[in-house]
Amino acid sequence: MNNKLYSTLRVLGIVPTMLFSASLLHAQTNQVKGTVVDAKTKAPIPGATIKVLGTSNASSTDGKGAFQINVDDKNRILNISTVGYENKTVTLGPGETTVTVSLEEQTQQLESVVVTALGISRAQKSLTYSTQQVSGDELNKVKSTNLANNLNGKVAGVNIASSSSGPGGSAKVILRGNKSASGNNQVLYVVDGVPINNQTLASQPDNVFGGQRDGGDPISLINPEDIENISVLKGASAAALYGSQAANGVILVTTKSGKQGRTTINFSSSAQIEQAVSTPKFQNQYGQGSGGKNSNTSVFSWGDKTNGANYDNVGEFFRTGSNFTNSLTLSGGNEKNQTYFSYANTLAKGILPENDLMRHNFNLKESASFFDNKLTVEGSANYITQKLDNAPTSGFYYNPLVGTYLLPRSLNIADYKNYETFNTSRNLNEQNWFSLSDSPTTQQNPWWIVNRNPTQSTRNRLLLNGSAKYKVAPWISIQARGSVDRTSEVWDRKVYASTPNPLGKTNGNYNYTNTTITQQYGDVVANMNFNVSDKFQITGLVGTSITDWKTEGVDFNTGIDGLKIPNQFFIQNTTTPVTSTLSANRRQLQSVFASANLAYDNWIYLDLTARNDWSSTLAFTGTKSFFYPSAGLGVVLNDKLNLPEFVNMAKVRGSYAVVGNDLPPYTSLLTNTVNPYAVLTVNDIAFLKTLKPEKTKSFEIGTEWRMWNNRLNVDVTYYKTNTTNQFFKVAASQASLNKQYAINAGDIQNQGVEALVSLDAIRNDNFKWTTSVNFTYNKNKIKKLADAVPEFNLTGENQNNFASKLEVGGSFGDIYGQDFVRDGEGRIIISEDGIPQKTNAYTKLGNSNPIWQMGWNNSFNYKNFNLSFLIDGKFNYDVMSITQSVMDGYGVSEATGAARANGGVAVNGVTPNGTPVSVVDAEKWYTSTGGIGPVSSQYIYDGTVVRLRELTFGYDFNIKDSFFKKLRVNAVGRNLFYISKKAPFDPEVTMSTGNSLSGVDIFMMPATRNYGLTLNATF
Repeated sequence: MNNKLYSTLRVLGIVPTMLFSASLLHAQTNQVKGTVVDAKTKAPIPGATIKVLGTSNASSTDGKGAFQINVDDKNRILNISTVGYENKTVTLGPGETTVTVSLEEQTQQLESVVVTALGISRAQKSLTYSTQQVSGDELNKVKSTNLANNLNGKVAGVNIASSSSGPGGSAKVILRGNKSASGNNQVLYVVDGVPINNQTLASQPDNVFGGQRDGGDPISLINPEDIENISVLKGASAAALYGSQAANGVILVTTKSGKQGRTTINFSSSAQIEQAVSTPKFQNQYGQGSGGKNSNTSVFSWGDKTNGANYDNVGEFFRTGSNFTNSLTLSGGNEKNQTYFSYANTLAKGILPENDLMRHNFNLKESASFFDNKLTVEGSANYITQKLDNAPTSGFYYNPLVGTYLLPRSLNIADYKNYETFNTSRNLNEQNWFSLSDSPTTQQNPWWIVNRNPTQSTRNRLLLNGSAKYKVAPWISIQARGSVDRTSEVWDRKVYASTPNPLGKTNGNYNYTNTTITQQYGDVVANMNFNVSDKFQITGLVGTSITDWKTEGVDFNTGIDGLKIPNQFFIQNTTTPVTSTLSANRRQLQSVFASANLAYDNWIYLDLTARNDWSSTLAFTGTKSFFYPSAGLGVVLNDKLNLPEFVNMAKVRGSYAVVGNDLPPYTSLLTNTVNPYAVLTVNDIAFLKTLKPEKTKSFEIGTEWRMWNNRLNVDVTYYKTNTTNQFFKVAASQASLNKQYAINAGDIQNQGVEALVSLDAIRNDNFKWTTSVNFTYNKNKIKKLADAVPEFNLTGENQNNFASKLEVGGSFGDIYGQDFVRDGEGRIIISEDGIPQKTNAYTKLGNSNPIWQMGWNNSFNYKNFNLSFLIDGKFNYDVMSITQSVMDGYGVSEATGAARANGGVAVNGVTPNGTPVSVVDAEKWYTSTGGIGPVSSQYIYDGTVVRLRELTFGYDFNIKDSFFKKLRVNAVGRNLFYISKKAPFDPEVTMSTGNSLSGVDIFMMPATRNYGLTLNATF
């Protein structure tokens, strides 16, 4: 071969070899393998992030805590981080290729972060107002079909009452007392910084007859497994940036997001059974009849003694309920993208036969970052579908409890399980019941009601959220968010032929409603954070938002003649249809807002906020918008004062805020309407341009202390709120040609104290005990109404001899009713024929709101065992039971049996002519003082109740090198027993979550006891 050619080929061969060798040398790994473990337990930590500082190299640990990552000679510093542990930096020595990293568990820090208004995270010590956080794990200890009920007893300042409408029912959540006479007193719910619609799709019950349904609140549709934590913003200062929607406080829900690292799958399952508790007590000595004589046609139990038959009619009718909830979540991602998906299924059966709920929850959440993490985009879609059959109603109409409770005691309800018999002349089945002529209570066969007066609702909810945040500069970012919250429901009631009037018609009747509520929300917020000097820092925001609500739908019923063809339930089957388009209820709120948070030397914090709202409900008035500010000051004392070393933080804070609350829709200008029969209804309420929005002024001061390495935490707050410009409708003068006119007046005041004390009582390697006590005291007072409004009735017309109304000097929730006529010595006036006399005037008998509340929460961990329990109580308030008065009037109650056995009712009475009376015949006494129009004072009870709210006991299985990463099994219980209860029903259960009927029981469903098992597995 030619030497020159050989030399050339050799050079050409050497060049790529050198290039390959250089490349190989560059890529030659310095590959580092390692394991990340818990410093205390030495257990592997999966999902930890490992980064090579100075490069873009990153990795994460697998299920065994192992990782591998490439490093070079210049960059040999690793940063290891994961949620719940302290970050750690490790410098690799020359040639070091294996490493074990121990991470210390993160302890509670002074700089713990709290989610506040608009989803903004702030250091706990910088807050100038009271908040409280509840973790998602705490909410999911003992599942219920409405997550709001899971907050009961756990948060200071919150009063929660659950609806008596069974699975899927709504909850009444009041923060720091009722404030509005005509408006809404419920809290605002915010999910991931965006307000959601919590408007119920049906009107809450507002009268004694009932028949209305509790449609359930939208918050009950949220899957608790999706919740990371909840922040409760109690005062106006905390909620000021949300405006008029947040006049009653805010519950902020932060949902789970995908986390970088290995994909994590979690499965949870809960199986509970449910039983009725606190049911009425019955007599079993006397049977069907009146005047001590038996009668097969009587609806009463004032007959002669029975032959000893003892029928458990309530136990025969109620069934054992159940609640099965299964949830699957998937979480994963990398530095740039994270995904979270969940599915939950709930199957619940109420204690009422045929009362069934089925719910499916789907949730997808995506997060991504772009342009070197300057742009962060997040989106989520939450779809819920629910089917609910035979939701219970309270009151006298369509209520199976009326017939169950009032059935004469000598009759066996089991004989009526065959609830219908065939009528050959009509060729249809008719109701089988001992009597269908009891018009005062319209009682029916309870199995007929649930099978032949059935209701069904199908609800679908779609909640879409999207946000984009761009970091313009290190000190400023701009965020845009939007959401659509759409809930639709189809509901119907089929009333079969032979249902008595006024509930049914000859051939039956049919009711159908199709309703859709849509809320659209959008905001743009600029967030700023910069240092003015070494000691002075400013964070703040400016923004604008718009919220639009729309309700639309159709409503149909078969009218005065009912169905043409019996028991054929479709819209065309009537000669008198009443079909109407639901008013397109439209409301819009436009806002601008700003806040500034000034920090000096990390120990003095000043908060300033301002917001201005333009509300469509103020159209046609002289007030087009309303402005409200807030200011707060917090001082952290421990850094500047010579406090003992065991004090980790000592803070005092105070704030003042003004927040508005606009008018109800379509109240500023009412127009004439035409009903489906083309009948004109003339508006009779005068239009006044002087109407203004309600205004709540709120002041609070408080202090927070953390001691002994944060093991003891104390938080105490005093607050006072005054809500003025209350909206009232009052009678107009005859000369005005109007029946009513609308005014602003009044001042409702709430003041009280909240306290939360938590303690890590024992903390060592094997045993840990954490305990906390929360305390709430709230006193409500009506400071003023108006000259034209001497009193305001919350229950509408006075019915069943009781009313809930407002009077100056009284309190929201005062119960008024009739009492006995008494002589100068306080003796009851008894007529000559033995009938006690009652007054015509209504007097104040009590108040339905607890003056103070307390909750005691405990958690124990011993090795792999865990135990927790919650005891809570509500004290110093009153409730009323019309159920008890009607049962007394019918002679079925235990009290009436005891009175007859004792020869009558012992009284301190006197006849009109002055003759003393010591005993009154039992039937005369209870039929005149009880029944549907009772002497109200006899049926007021102390509402104080203390209960074991929650109990859990479980075991964590240690599973290594297994498909399972974590496995926990718990036995759980809710409302297991009452430590103290004085009323004949559970005072916490409510007929209505609105303003009326608070503290009144009119054949409500009883409270329930739940117990079962839960399983949590992580893969």
